[in-house]
Amino acid sequence: TMPAIATEADVSVGLLYRYFESKEELLLAMCEQVTQSQLNELSVQLGAIDDPSERLSSAVRLFVDSLDEKDWGAVVVAGWAEADANPRLRDLLLRRCDQLRAFAAMFVREAIARSETDPGVDVDRLSLGVAMLLDGALAHHAESGRRYEPRQIEAAIIGLLGATLRVNVPA
Repeated sequence: TMPAIATEADVSVGLLYRYFESKEELLLAMCEQVTQSQLNELSVQLGAIDDPSERLSSAVRLFVDSLDEKDWGAVVVAGWAEADANPRLRDLLLRRCDQLRAFAAMFVREAIARSETDPGVDVDRLSLGVAMLLDGALAHHAESGRRYEPRQIEAAIIGLLGATLRVNVPA
């Protein structure tokens, strides 16, 4: 609850409501901040990997594994459910999508710069597709529950992106 969060943060409930209309909005704002931090860290890690297929596999694996380890996907799914009724939540979700797209675009542009993929690829269109694909994995995680198979999802995403980027990824 917001009062419990306020107590834990050692602030007043009124202060929380001054900046966040709901617990969902607060949690999504936290997700946005954590997402950016994780993407920055991931960028550094991936920059140290020379092999393009290993770089792609590592990026996808980290995302897929984070769905189980961090359980943040449930917060995003709850935000999707409230987005129509709460424009501020929709804005937070759009910013999160923009973060994913920017990271995907950076990943693809680096692959182009390293001559690892076709320089004519439409980076904007592909980055939107990647964001949608990752959100699809997130939704699949939510609907699958205990039947979620991370290696199966990882292989599907890597297979699609590897073929699109023309990166040879082991089966």
